[in-house]
Amino acid sequence: MPIERLRLATFCVYLATWLVLAIAAAAGAMAGRHRRAAAFVQITAPVIVGTLLQAAGAFAITLSLGKGPLRPTELELIGALLLAPLAAGLFCWALRSVPYDAGAGSLVTTGAYAWMRHPIYLAFFAMLLATGLLTSTGPKLAVAAALYLAGSELRIATEEAELVEKFPAGYAQYRSRTRWRYLPGLR
Repeated sequence: MPIERLRLATFCVYLATWLVLAIAAAAGAMAGRHRRAAAFVQITAPVIVGTLLQAAGAFAITLSLGKGPLRPTELELIGALLLAPLAAGLFCWALRSVPYDAGAGSLVTTGAYAWMRHPIYLAFFAMLLATGLLTSTGPKLAVAAALYLAGSELRIATEEAELVEKFPAGYAQYRSRTRWRYLPGLR
């Protein structure tokens, strides 16, 4: 496939992926799925700092954009072409894994949550990487990824502490059965 056709296909898939993410998030919000399941998460300093670090990761890529057209390499285009749909699929799967009748008193351990405890963090990390590959930010992508991962670790540590408190036996069993937080093979 010539590079121009690959570039067009990748950017079309990337934009379609953001559309799918937006529609899935809106549909999930209207159904109240994720909100009900995560209603017990307290807004604490680590959650706020973690969220700010995650946002800083995205801004690191956005602020590093130069003037002129984007010129990702063929390898960067292929990486983004693979990562973006994977992110959307994982995000949609995670939302669909939360049962309609799940409330704040429910621990979701099926579907995407049977494979990893925090799949939505991985979905957004994959989109961050896809975006960084398309913008060819190079070393700035490493900084963006580090900021996002640091923020995710802060938020997840807080969320898991609350889950242990709310579901002492159930969460310990789930954590031993589902060893990956959100990075398969690493955590």
